[in-house]
Amino acid sequence: MPVLELSNVSHRYADGTPWAKTALRDIDLVVNEGDGVLIHGLNGSGKSTLAWILAGLTMPTTGTCLLDGKPVSDQVGAVALSFQAARLQLMRSHVHREIASAAGFSARDRARVVAALATVGLEPALADRRIDQLSGGQMRRVVLAGLLARSPRAVVLDEPLAGLDAASARGLLRLLEELRRGGLTIVVISHDFAGLEELCPRTLHLHDGALVPLASGATS
Repeated sequence: MPVLELSNVSHRYADGTPWAKTALRDIDLVVNEGDGVLIHGLNGSGKSTLAWILAGLTMPTTGTCLLDGKPVSDQVGAVALSFQAARLQLMRSHVHREIASAAGFSARDRARVVAALATVGLEPALADRRIDQLSGGQMRRVVLAGLLARSPRAVVLDEPLAGLDAASARGLLRLLEELRRGGLTIVVISHDFAGLEELCPRTLHLHDGALVPLASGATS
């Protein structure tokens, strides 16, 4: 069952000016319920622009991006976006306040905060921790906790393993794999393939703003 459908999506920054720059061109993409999709591309390929369009935060210059058959830009929040730099997404001083703010409930609702933390494998005691006391891996999990507490239709992860040590990366991948097995639709935007095969059985390659066939046998 299609969740996200992109048809003939192109995007130009500063369109109509002498500084116009094409970021995406003629993207056709269907993401089905429960999919794990890796969109692979190097720096400057248009990956982050595509992530923001999938989340409804940027409207394509041409074409359509639909969530459940309706424009995703009219349903902001239904597709959760985890930024490449997790720290930039954490706006509150403490973990419990961050999760409550992201999810849209009261920070005094301890049970919901604890339940959100449990979803991403974090202990209840972490609720009172200051954001600046967290490790990089914990920051990514706290971001995910807030996003998942809103029960999104899909999650888009922009470079989810960036800056993590090997152990933290493995732990986050195991968590994401478990969430996808539970039915969560996941799109990963990354310059790398390493370790993502289980989470994302389907890989697409973005080059110079266009989706192109992946070279046979390419794994890294």
